[in-house]
This record gives sequence, structure tokens and C-alpha cells, in this order.
Amino acid sequence: MKSLLINAGIGWCGTSPLFRTLCRSNDYCIKTKEFPKEPDILTQVQERRLPLSHYIDYLNSLPGERVTDFSNSNAYLSEEFLEEIAPELSKNFDVKCTIIYRDPVKQYYSMTVHDHSLFQKTGTVIEYFRERLQTENPPSYIRTYRLYAKHFPTYPIVMENLWSHETQELPKLSEFLNYPLLKLHPNVYHDGVLHERLQDQWTDKVPLNILDYRIARSQMSWIYDEWEKEFDNMPW
Repeated sequence: MKSLLINAGIGWCGTSPLFRTLCRSNDYCIKTKEFPKEPDILTQVQERRLPLSHYIDYLNSLPGERVTDFSNSNAYLSEEFLEEIAPELSKNFDVKCTIIYRDPVKQYYSMTVHDHSLFQKTGTVIEYFRERLQTENPPSYIRTYRLYAKHFPTYPIVMENLWSHETQELPKLSEFLNYPLLKLHPNVYHDGVLHERLQDQWTDKVPLNILDYRIARSQMSWIYDEWEKEFDNMPW
């Protein structure tokens, strides 16, 4: 039975450097043209465009005994769908889940900058960010955690803690995975350095000023409050 690691982290939280950390060891996971980091198959299964057996067959076709699914869309699967597929996944794989989180305001801002540049929105990035906060509801961190923790061993990772305290935090992640991870891959969101081959992460070309950060944090306070109530701490 293969080990399956599902990462259900929301995008722009450092999922790529986490994935590349695992890829440092070829016997953990592998990324090729045929087997990408984010297959996004479960969303298609939920929408009834593919059967669950397709997902199971895909994972079994991957090389090695440890396989991963880092699709950001995993964070948005419905509760009913996970209830439906969890028993079958557990029957076919030793399933574990990681969810990587970043400061909610900074994560949402990164997503906004990317969206603004990708779809050529009018106005400045800051203006678009302010408008988006008024018209859209950012995703709940705790909703995703509870969805997966109900069915699988689930490990919440605070991005800032993992990269700031690697010597303390990486052994904990290794213990959860039952696999030794020796060194983290560089993370542009953590140190602000444009590392080689991480250009796709460098989306925050317009810095978020302190005032807009504070306003956004006040508007998104419910996300922070949910976290503190669930875990009895506040890492940001």
C-alpha cells in the first residue's frame, strides 16, 4: 500500500517550496511532465467528470511508494465529498494530510497581486486589494483543517514558523511523515530573496504598506480569531 500525502494548503502559502523539500529525496516524490505537482483530479471527481478510480489509478501509476497531491484546489472540496471518498482512499492508501498556512493578510495579498497581473485588472494593486476585501470573503483556514482532520492524520504547518525555526520544526514534520527531511528548500515568501527557479512565486512586486496591512487584518480578524480558538495560539 502506497503512502499518500495530500497537501490541502491554500495557494501562495509556500506550497511550492514545501513540495520541493520533499522532492530533494527522489524516493519521496517526483515531479515530471506526466506527474505534476498539482494534478487537480479530485476537483474533477467531485464535479463527476471523472470517477474516483481514475484518481486511485493515477496515484498508483506514480513511481515510488510515497506519492503526493499538492493541488491547491484540495482546500475547496466540500464536506460531503470528503465524507464520500475518505473510506475508499484509506482502503487504498496510507493517507496523511499537511496544510501549510501563511499570515492570512499576506497570503490574500499575494493571491490578489497574482490575480491582478494575470487578468490585467484596472486600477493599482492596492486599490484592487481594498476592493476585493469589500466584495469577497477570504477562505477560512480552520474549515479546511477540520474537513481533513476528521478523516486523516492532519498536520497544520505555519509557514513562517517552519522556515524561521527549521532546526526545531523540520524534525516534527519528519516525525509526522515518518520520513527524515534534512533541509528545507528556499522560500521567497520567507526571506524575500528571488531564489533560482522561484520566479513564479515572486508576485509581490508592489509591497503591502503597514496601514493597508492593519486595515486588512482588522477586516479579516475572524480568520485569526478562528485560529486562536482552534489551536490556542497566534503565530502571526
